[in-house]
Amino acid sequence: MVNRTAIEDKELGRLEQMIRDTPAEIDLTRGVMDRYDQKRRQVSWEAASGRRGWRKPAAAVAAAVLIMTAVAGTGLISPAAAEALKHIPGMERVFQLAGDLGLRAADEQGLYSDPGVSDTQGGVSVAATAVAFDGIRVSVGLERTAPASGAAGQNGSLQEAMTDVELSINGLPLNDYAPYGSSIGPFLFPVPDSDKLVLEFSDLRNQGGQAFPEQFELGLQFRVTGIEEPFLLDIPVELNTRDNLVLAPSVVRHSGNVTMQVDKVELTPVTTNITTRLELDGMTISEMHSSGGSIGYELFDDQGNIIQMLSGNGTNASGGNVLVEDSRFAPLGSVPQSITLKPYHFVYKEGSTSEFQLDARGNVRVEYIPELEVTVPVAAAK
Repeated sequence: MVNRTAIEDKELGRLEQMIRDTPAEIDLTRGVMDRYDQKRRQVSWEAASGRRGWRKPAAAVAAAVLIMTAVAGTGLISPAAAEALKHIPGMERVFQLAGDLGLRAADEQGLYSDPGVSDTQGGVSVAATAVAFDGIRVSVGLERTAPASGAAGQNGSLQEAMTDVELSINGLPLNDYAPYGSSIGPFLFPVPDSDKLVLEFSDLRNQGGQAFPEQFELGLQFRVTGIEEPFLLDIPVELNTRDNLVLAPSVVRHSGNVTMQVDKVELTPVTTNITTRLELDGMTISEMHSSGGSIGYELFDDQGNIIQMLSGNGTNASGGNVLVEDSRFAPLGSVPQSITLKPYHFVYKEGSTSEFQLDARGNVRVEYIPELEVTVPVAAAK
């Protein structure tokens, strides 16, 4: 019988060498591999204790996802490394390539659909191959194919080539769902495969907008550089999750001229969403940002593990002193006893409000604001 652990070790060694062969200013290899070793030990313990383990190809996929999360997101991964990752079972799918732990969970748990929708213009085809909607965010995996390399519409990555993106829901402009004076802008997230990307957007229901329907037709129109005619995809979207956990802690904290309230916590198998309300005394939100006093958030589970930050959006009235934000993080996997939100200020270089200080590992330095820290009980509310 073939020892699967030996196979995993061989695959892991190949992946580690692939990272070492990728030019980068920061050495990410040892930290990534240490994290993978720790995760593999955890999986072995879970299997021994009777907890559900990962599926057969998950060990190699786990290593690859950790690598992509640390490397691909920085744009440092080489074309050869990206090509090698695509040949790992399951890694050719766009949600696995994205490095987003929530989309990886959606892929592994089948919480997505393949609409089989595509459009072809100028010999280039763009298809929607995966759609996930958990009530918080809509994620669409897009893939480009062309008959020949270097053809019109295939120069550069798909993210670089896509322009004039317009979205509609059941024939109505997407921004009809936004509160007055606001707009819902989609994110275009690149992946190591330059012919693929993830298009993502969220409603602004927590800022006064309308919630998206549980089922709708998404109209996606866009142009691709070098091709005259626009592309049009009509993509069916349906809520893929049920029994999402929603908490309304309404916890208030104060620090100096800042009052922060945690209005809502939403937990799904794909996303953890935290809705906060900041109110400033004697200063507008714009003045806070321009002075370098912007506030960010980190989320931790009850074991002290930091949860991957995904995206976010917020609204405030022009010249206003109130900012309502949704901060989206990776899913928690299992329901914890509690979660802790730690607000922070970015640390800027002396005399600057735009250049960040970096630590020894190349990460942006932050300064926590302990007076604003909030721990929210979760398990008891389930």
